[in-house]
Amino acid sequence: MATPASKGTKGEARRSEIMAEARKVLLDDGYQKLSLRQIAARLNISVGNLQYYFPSKDDLVETVLTQEIDTSLQLMHSAWQGDGEEDSPTRNIVRALLHHHASDAGRFYAIAEALALHDPRYARLKARGYSSVFREVEGLVGPQVPQLNADQRRRLTRILVALIDGASLQIQFGMVSAPTTAIDALADDVAAAISHLTENWR
Repeated sequence: MATPASKGTKGEARRSEIMAEARKVLLDDGYQKLSLRQIAARLNISVGNLQYYFPSKDDLVETVLTQEIDTSLQLMHSAWQGDGEEDSPTRNIVRALLHHHASDAGRFYAIAEALALHDPRYARLKARGYSSVFREVEGLVGPQVPQLNADQRRRLTRILVALIDGASLQIQFGMVSAPTTAIDALADDVAAAISHLTENWR
């Protein structure tokens, strides 16, 4: 894992600057073309300075990808509070995540998936990410289905996450058009499927 951020505002700002630049390179050029030397040159700092914050390329990439996971978790919490009078909390979460995945975030998850196929480090990151998502979703959705026991809530959580994953892939590969209305309609279908499953659970 990456070393802790340097104490003080200046150190934190530099760390954020490095991560932002790495984020751009990952999106524009991909993992293979990203290097610490390249990031340092773009920021006009020495490689040694950069390595004070991120000793290796993978420390940097892992931190950037972890930030994306954390953003998704934060989105779920914000969406759960939803301000739409007619929207259910589950629908709010699905809509927020699908719109998030339709942005650059979806491309980062695709990068993480590809890396996890061949690198144990990123496979562990993927596993930790899913564990966090499962825990957060179950914690938010679980109280809304008190009629289900603990095992059923865990299974419902995995089904909901699987549906969101599948819908996100359809968006990323252009099988669903990007306009807000189309994504909202897909989110509504996912939420309706979960509602039907919950009401008819055996």
